[in-house]
Order: sequence, then structure tokens, then C-alpha cells
Amino acid sequence: MNKFEAVLLISPEISNDQLKKELDKFDSILNTNKGSIINKEDWGLRDLSYKIKTFKKAFYNFFQIEIDGNKIELIKNNLSQNDLIIRHLFLKVSKHQELPTKLYDEKK
Repeated sequence: MNKFEAVLLISPEISNDQLKKELDKFDSILNTNKGSIINKEDWGLRDLSYKIKTFKKAFYNFFQIEIDGNKIELIKNNLSQNDLIIRHLFLKVSKHQELPTKLYDEKK
């Protein structure tokens, strides 16, 4: 199992219930591929550095996960097909950083 840190940017036009469903869907995709979420942080609704599609803001969610590295491409493909997830980033790390992160501590 490899360690990864992931950030999902989710459409700002959804309700809190839809946001929770999308995060649950991500958890389910990981479980299906024999991965697990070690920690997660909700960074809230934040301004984007630049427009993505028509969005100036997005819900940011940070995850520390463990999964076989071969499965990451499958997960990326799955996330790319979801219109509500406007960006995703996966970084392989040797060890997870200590939480809370700086972004979590900042005002949302």
C-alpha cells in the first residue's frame, strides 16, 4: 500500500447534502479499489486562483489515503467523469503530514 494525499475541488453550486453524497461516493470508490481514507479535512468553500469552467469558488476537501499505486489511474478516471468534481490532485508521499494543515487553520 502506498500513501497519497488528495485534494478534491467540488462545484460550489451544490447543497450540503449533495456534497456529503459526493464525498461518500469518493470513499466508496476507494473501498472498491481496496484503499482507505486515513484522515480527511474539510477546507470549506474557497476562492479559486483562476476560473475553472465558470466557477470562481469551490469546496475544497483534503484526504490522506492508502491505496495500491496501480489503482490511482482508475480513481482519477472515475473522478474525471463526475461533473461535480471540477479538479482533483493526488500526490504520492513517503509519510502523511501532521494534521491539522495550515489551510484548515485559516479562516474559511
